[in-house]
Amino acid sequence: MPSLKGQPSLRGHGAFDKVFGEGKSFFQFPFQFRYEVPDTQGTSKRVLPGIRLGISISKRRFKRAVDRNLIRRRVREAFRLNRHRWEEAEQALQTGTAIILVYSTNEILDFERIQEGLCKAMLRWCRTNQP
Repeated sequence: MPSLKGQPSLRGHGAFDKVFGEGKSFFQFPFQFRYEVPDTQGTSKRVLPGIRLGISISKRRFKRAVDRNLIRRRVREAFRLNRHRWEEAEQALQTGTAIILVYSTNEILDFERIQEGLCKAMLRWCRTNQP
């Protein structure tokens, strides 16, 4: 699966389970935004710096893999194009963080609406994670 250049992705059930179990969340249409604030005392395993992004799209809502992949591509592209907006917050993280975007609507939105929702969610995340 292609990833963003220099962008480590969040993979595996263990990584997702940790964010879902111990992380914080909020809703910003069309995403349920879940994130993990990493352990700053260094007691956890080595964590890559920066943001590790995971995207979750329900198989129950979108039966066809083609639809899920289309949404996933749109979200990934919106993240890549707007990454400069939250670079300061990303660089302020000393150990990195994991973010999961759970697509929470029953319709396939166009790229502009996905991009608008992602930008609002990321800016809200930046405000809550400022030191």
